Amino acid sequence: MCVWVAGLLAVLFALNLGQIRDIPGAVMVQQVMLCDGSTCASGEMVDLPFFAPIRFDLQPETLHMRVTLQQTTSPDGLNALYFPKLSDNADVWVDGQLLHPNTLPRRLWNTPLLVPVPGPLVETGQVEITLALRGMQPEGLDLQPFFYGPKNLIAPHQAVRAFFGPGLARFGLGLMGILAVALLVIWVFRRQEREYLWLGLACATALITLVHFGYGFTPTGYRLWTVMLVLSASLYVLFILKFLYLFVGISLPGLETAHAVALLVFGVGVMFFPPEYAFALSMWGNVAITVPSAFLILVVIWVYRARMTRLDFAIFFPCLSIAMVLGIYELRMSMTNAPLRTMHLFHFMPLVMSMACKWLILSRLIHSLRDYEDLTASLNNRIIEKSAELEASFAELADIRQREAIAAERGRIMLDLHDGIGGQLVSTLSYMRRNDVGDDKCRLALEDALRDLALMLDSMENHDSLVTLLGMLRTRLEGLLSENGIEFDWQVQGEPRPRNTGPSQALNLSRIVQEAITNVIKHAQADTITIYVDESRIRISDNGVGFVADDRGIAENPSHGLANMKRRSQSLGARFSISSSSKGTDVMLDFA
Repeated sequence: MCVWVAGLLAVLFALNLGQIRDIPGAVMVQQVMLCDGSTCASGEMVDLPFFAPIRFDLQPETLHMRVTLQQTTSPDGLNALYFPKLSDNADVWVDGQLLHPNTLPRRLWNTPLLVPVPGPLVETGQVEITLALRGMQPEGLDLQPFFYGPKNLIAPHQAVRAFFGPGLARFGLGLMGILAVALLVIWVFRRQEREYLWLGLACATALITLVHFGYGFTPTGYRLWTVMLVLSASLYVLFILKFLYLFVGISLPGLETAHAVALLVFGVGVMFFPPEYAFALSMWGNVAITVPSAFLILVVIWVYRARMTRLDFAIFFPCLSIAMVLGIYELRMSMTNAPLRTMHLFHFMPLVMSMACKWLILSRLIHSLRDYEDLTASLNNRIIEKSAELEASFAELADIRQREAIAAERGRIMLDLHDGIGGQLVSTLSYMRRNDVGDDKCRLALEDALRDLALMLDSMENHDSLVTLLGMLRTRLEGLLSENGIEFDWQVQGEPRPRNTGPSQALNLSRIVQEAITNVIKHAQADTITIYVDESRIRISDNGVGFVADDRGIAENPSHGLANMKRRSQSLGARFSISSSSKGTDVMLDFA
């Protein structure tokens, strides 16, 4: 990590942004006379850049300087003096006329100064330029090489430097103000998400730095403003630290507490020192508190980089590194005489860091939108599935209601058959027996009709259980079998499971079994009928004389009872087979 930071610092120093270079067509002033008094009657020549020694004295210091240049261009045009960097302010005279009075209390340490020089003011020959450099002794006064020449040549250079200096600081001031208000408003409505609070406070803290770099004003007393300005960077780091811990999901309360306590103790301590020491002590406070904390943030982000997406880490870590390097670069310029470093870059730091933090929030928003879209798609799929289930449930419910209606209607029909036709048959048989009228064939026909009606009613009522249906059939036929000297041998091993079910299929099964038993009574000369039932088959066997029958014979005589049995078995989804010998006959219904 140290190598990474050192490498970035080396690159920044190698770039030497804002280095003062010759302007073609203009005179670069690199030596002036430092006067002994305000009249500049005497003095010594000093090279530029010039740095006045730092003195711990709150009284403003004024240094008088003079330089005489040869007028090499026509005085008819508009010339200008261009001061890329000076601290803190200056009065400028040209040939004894004051062209730029100082703007104190506004300080120009970060603002390039352009002083127009009207052509008629100077004559061809010599131009005498006198300066009164003013500034605060605890921070030191300095003057970098400056230029004299046609305004149209040097004004663009001043405009570029002003854009990257106070211009960007003022832009950042407006941007940070808007962001601070927006983030704090968001936090008010989303109190549980404190990331917005700390990021909003960081943006608000950056306003102090940006006001100083953009306008050079000192709104409060010198000591209070100096402490606020210099330590605002440390406070900014603290708020960014708390934002990152919440955003990444890291808990290092010891580091936060140590930074906050050190900042509080140092800030309060500086207020008890003489005000002339405020600037120097605040700078050393940044060296002792802000720089180590910023470095630890880099280490923490590197260690916990797995908790961030690759893109978030690739954007945030370099931005955080650049912000730290800009801070170290500014400390180097402010605490030492750096003759080749003439442009302040610290006001870029809030912009870089804030944009990185805004990216993290935007990234979270993007991920939240993706999660929302995934959740929405998942919910839509669930809705589709549940809708299909509801449709199936409604269809099933409708089918159940339809079956209930059919069952109710079937019950009504059964009741009508039982009470109507059944009652009439029973009454007729009773009348014939009681009055001994009619012949036996008529009586037997009526009994067969009554049994057949009972069979139909049983099939409609007991279609859900074929074993129960067969039991009812056994009860109905036992009297007839007993009259013919035939015994039942019932062997029930399980509930048959035909492929096709329902009242009609139950009636078909009853007809098959009834037909088989009727055939035994009429033709087999048997004394025992065996009915075997399990889940996959029903077998009706007898011990009669048997007969000869094959599928061809059944097919050629459709009216034959066996053909009807085969057709009914097909509607059941069962395989029908029959075998017969002198030992008896087997009728098989196979449901497997």
